[in-house]
Amino acid sequence: MELNRKLNRNICALCGSLFLSMPMVAAEEGDSTRRNWLRETELTMEMSATGSTSSYAPLWLTANRYGLSSVKPLSMYVRARVERDIANDSTRKWRLGYGLDLAAALGHERVGIVQQAYVEGAWKVLRLTLGAKQQPLETQNPELSSGAMGLGINARPIPQARLDIDWFSFPGTKGWWQWKLHGSYGWMTDGRWQESWAKEGTRYAKHTLYHEKALYWQFGRKDIFPLTYEIGLRMMCEFGGTSYNVQSVRAHDGQKTTYPHDNGLRAYWDALLCRGSDATDGSNPNVSGNHLGSYIMQLKYHGRKWQARAYWERFFEDHSMLTVQYGIRDMLIGAEVNVPRNPFITSVVLEYITSTDQSGAVYHDGTHNIPDAMAGRDDYYNHLHYAGWQHYGQTLGHPFFTSPLYNGAYNERVDFDGVLHFNNNRLKGWHIGLSGDPSPQWHWRILASFTRNWGVYVLPFDEMRRQTYLLAEGRFSPARRAKGWDFTLGIACDRGGLIGNNFGAQMTVRKSLRLGK
Repeated sequence: MELNRKLNRNICALCGSLFLSMPMVAAEEGDSTRRNWLRETELTMEMSATGSTSSYAPLWLTANRYGLSSVKPLSMYVRARVERDIANDSTRKWRLGYGLDLAAALGHERVGIVQQAYVEGAWKVLRLTLGAKQQPLETQNPELSSGAMGLGINARPIPQARLDIDWFSFPGTKGWWQWKLHGSYGWMTDGRWQESWAKEGTRYAKHTLYHEKALYWQFGRKDIFPLTYEIGLRMMCEFGGTSYNVQSVRAHDGQKTTYPHDNGLRAYWDALLCRGSDATDGSNPNVSGNHLGSYIMQLKYHGRKWQARAYWERFFEDHSMLTVQYGIRDMLIGAEVNVPRNPFITSVVLEYITSTDQSGAVYHDGTHNIPDAMAGRDDYYNHLHYAGWQHYGQTLGHPFFTSPLYNGAYNERVDFDGVLHFNNNRLKGWHIGLSGDPSPQWHWRILASFTRNWGVYVLPFDEMRRQTYLLAEGRFSPARRAKGWDFTLGIACDRGGLIGNNFGAQMTVRKSLRLGK
């Protein structure tokens, strides 16, 4: 734990030194004129209010908003963001970006929210980001997609130290084979919230550490041939910290078992190499921590007027799905088309997701009498020691995997309200997203999702539950008299037996301006 505190102090000190060095980095490579940092820094002020007639706000008024949302029927927030996009230095070798994003909220899990606080510096293809920053989806349209199975945009960003190596050509391939990779270490910030939210005697964790790594390959050159193909592997891990009530997942006996994990250098090394074990593993040790990840592929068409891509994500929870030992049955597959400019429709997204297999329904470790091992029943997003693949109660992955914040909606044999556990991770669903730009001032989008849900293997629903999620949203951006203002109105509803029938609306007012103007 002492190492974790030292790491936090060192990162904060480095952030401070980078902020202080901004004026010195501004002038570079013979540029004798100091950059106008205020002019390149954007201030955004935002106010949003959500109202629903039922127990929950509709899903598409809360999902895929980087966790700055609430599932409660009535909520609001005011937000102020100061940010300098690193893209301002896109023509330079040395680049710098930073941001501070604060919110005050009612009806959310917290009143005061630090949504983003980061500084990043880059040189050529190398980029170092320190702090909490909203990272975009890797292969999908963030406005129209239903989300990503591995790591999406549904929950609050995790503070971390992240090193990116942007696309670079593999030697001798002249750009036909390019690489991109990144790695990071960070820490979850919701430990106190978990402790306060979790029901007495149920599992939660504090001071949890985080690790992420990814490698992507791209084949093709769009300047010569309009098709490119991309394939990648992304892996994430929760490790370290302290787990409480690890043997009382559903609060049936009130037993409290505190389990401190290794937080030393070896824990970081084990997270990187996916090795180690936990003391509760017994004679059949697993890898220490909560490991998961995705294989990602996409084929893109770069036309002059038409743009299109097809993408595929195969999620895995442990080693049994890291290979094709149990086949390829769970996945997200989608397609996006961007049409030539017209006043009717701009983009179309269609996706299908399935997660019902999870390596099969049977799990059995090898024993002396029965040496055969069956590594099934993966139980996506859940873990024995940690509160699952979530941050402040919202799933870090795909929003169709019902977040723990919705656990009060279940009416099953066990009361799940106040239990940090994913109770619906076996599902099939279709999703469509449409957007259009009738004029420079108007923009609209429509989302429609249809799912069938079976619960989890260990406690399936009594019967399959259907759920529909719908959203219609419009945004108006005045061009002259109110330049920099945005007014967004969204109307959404849910229908079905999973989280119930919910109808609501959301109004967001936003003002953006450049400092120094």
